[in-house]
Parts: sequence; structure tokens; C-alpha cells
Amino acid sequence: MSRIPFSACTVLVAALSLVPFSQSMAAPLLPAVVPTTSSQTISVSGLDLTSKQGWRTAENRIDDASRAVCNISNPMDMATPDDVASCAAEARKGALETLRDIRSEQRNNHRIGHVLLAAKPDAYPHG
Repeated sequence: MSRIPFSACTVLVAALSLVPFSQSMAAPLLPAVVPTTSSQTISVSGLDLTSKQGWRTAENRIDDASRAVCNISNPMDMATPDDVASCAAEARKGALETLRDIRSEQRNNHRIGHVLLAAKPDAYPHG
């Protein structure tokens, strides 16, 4: 059984305690994590977006999808609830723009389509 001298153990604990702050230093101890973009396709097939009910149904699907793609499930991520809400609002905004375009096409051509919602969760807002 090998024994670690007390001073080496103290140095190890001190080094590990600096790891969370290493992202902001000039020479980081850990490689930077590149945030990924999550996306989800929302089907609006069969919905008449020119009707109030069809539009509400599509909005509900977008709301659910925006929360799903922006919700960070990793407990090690530094995202706050405000970060998740901001991400979901931004994703919803972009998806609604696409949805408005599809509604215009439906009005003009009587067509249906899909909305692609994409978001970049802000998992490391301060790192």
C-alpha cells in the first residue's frame, strides 16, 4: 500500500479546487467545452395555421420543443434557470418566424409543412 505524504495531498486538493476557475485563466487546466446546438423538428402537418386553433396548437408544440432543447440535464453545467428561459425564448422567436412564413404559404397555396427549431443552450455562460 503506497502512502501519499501530507504535503502532496494538500497540493492535490489545492490543484483540484482551482479547476473550476481554470476556464478564465490564460493557460486553462481543462480544455474548453464547445457548446453544441440542439434542434428538434416540429410537425405542423395537418394543422390549419390560418385558424386560431391550428395556430395555438403549433405554438404549444413550439413552446414544448423550445423548453426541451434548451433544458440542460447535466448537473455539471453552469446554466441558470434564466439562461434556459432566455435560450427557450430565443428559440421560440426563431421558430415563430418560420411558422408565420408557413402560415403565409398556407394562405397563398393551401400547403402544410414543418418547422425546424434550433437553439444553442448557454451551458457555460461564464466560462
